[in-house]
Amino acid sequence: MENNINLYIPVKIKTRFEFFDGFGLSELIPTIIVAVISTIIASIIHGITGGAATSILIVLISVAATAISLAKGANNLSVIDQIRQFIRFSRGQKIYRYRRLTEWGGD
Repeated sequence: MENNINLYIPVKIKTRFEFFDGFGLSELIPTIIVAVISTIIASIIHGITGGAATSILIVLISVAATAISLAKGANNLSVIDQIRQFIRFSRGQKIYRYRRLTEWGGD
């Protein structure tokens, strides 16, 4: 016999360490990976064009976009989580054909 006991966790109680609201270590790691990749890409672009402003903007925008899209909001979902749920929901939609009957069950 298996006993499942689910604990109610109040809304304002954090269950993990967060640097700021909705952004913890699990969001920091992908952000660092994106920062490293965008720095490499920006270095290549800087070597080709010689423009420092473009390279800096590439790194700043990519890191900011990643951090914003991974940070969890008040409903404990990030933008990425919401997109995943939307895709999963839209794939699960089915079309059910039905025939309308009269109120008392006749055709």
